[in-house]
Amino acid sequence: MALRLDTAVIRGEIDNTTRDNVRGRLWLVGREYPVIIDLRGNAWRDVAGCKLSFTNPKPSPSAVAAGLQPKQKGQVGDLTTSRKPNANTPAEGPNTFYFEWFSEENGRVFIEGTDFEVSISGWVWEMNESQEEAQKMASLRAMRDWLAGIIQRPDPKDDDGFDDSEEAWENSLKQSDRLADAHMEAIEKYGAEGLHDSRIAFVMGWDHMLGGDREPGPDDEDAQGEAWKEGHEVLPELEGIEEDFDDQAFSEYLEESEREAHPLQTMAQNFVLRLLTEIEEERCENTAVSDGSTPLDSFIRNSMNISGKLAGALGTHDFDGTFQTGHTLAILRRCLSWANEALAALNELMEAPEWRDRQELLIDFRAELFAIRDGVNDLRKKLRTE
Repeated sequence: MALRLDTAVIRGEIDNTTRDNVRGRLWLVGREYPVIIDLRGNAWRDVAGCKLSFTNPKPSPSAVAAGLQPKQKGQVGDLTTSRKPNANTPAEGPNTFYFEWFSEENGRVFIEGTDFEVSISGWVWEMNESQEEAQKMASLRAMRDWLAGIIQRPDPKDDDGFDDSEEAWENSLKQSDRLADAHMEAIEKYGAEGLHDSRIAFVMGWDHMLGGDREPGPDDEDAQGEAWKEGHEVLPELEGIEEDFDDQAFSEYLEESEREAHPLQTMAQNFVLRLLTEIEEERCENTAVSDGSTPLDSFIRNSMNISGKLAGALGTHDFDGTFQTGHTLAILRRCLSWANEALAALNELMEAPEWRDRQELLIDFRAELFAIRDGVNDLRKKLRTE
């Protein structure tokens, strides 16, 4: 995933006075020597041809910075002091200092913030509008190439029929995870406008969504939603069906269709409900200071993954393990992995001084997690023998 450095930056120098070359130095918290930068490409028009220096008024340590290679070579992405806030922030907010590059060693790296103290020299050379558009397109292509490496789309294969094996489903689930990760990276950069932003479709490689010469507009969805009606008349036998529909009969049908939930699914759901109820106060306190990577975060996240995925895999009507067995086995394998990660996080909590007075509760949680994990193993064995 992308490396975000802004909190770890103490100060930096960037030089784009030579066309098609961005070079500079970054001083980071916890590193004795500056990181050397030497990149292909140019900044945006506002700072292309200039030297920049910037200072972070409140630097802080970051584990991400420790993994950065001391010499950064590659291609510059977007470099500007006039980037507008993304869709998650007010449009009238301050411009953002944004420095992004695609490193040969570390992948996508970027610095972003509104609090940097930035100083810009005069222009040694100036970029025109068409050159800036060309640079922005080069940045889009670099982002597209980087995301393609995350997605790892498989080569097309001959259609040999449906493969319901566990391995086939596992590969499909991994592909789906990579696609979701890439999409989140695109949304993080370009904002939360989803598919209405053609840049996201481009960098994701969704070329089929880029037809025409304009970006999708806000009215397109409604128009497409109404388009199916053209040339389609309502069948006479369906006229008035809404008035004749018996709500009571439908409710009775739903009641008859209900079935008892799979016991493993129920166990996991009850576990998560108890977990969230019993540690609500600690969870709220943790959220205020957490970056999403604490043992409590991991414990809750993995436990919720288990519950959610078991509901999806075992919650189909009349589940008996015979429908798409490979898919169920692949989901159960993932649940085992999440259970192990949740148990590891739980062990860390049990050793933490601040959780010393809640040992009895944590021991109960561990016992329930072990029971869920055993249930997953038992169901996997059952499905493999049927």
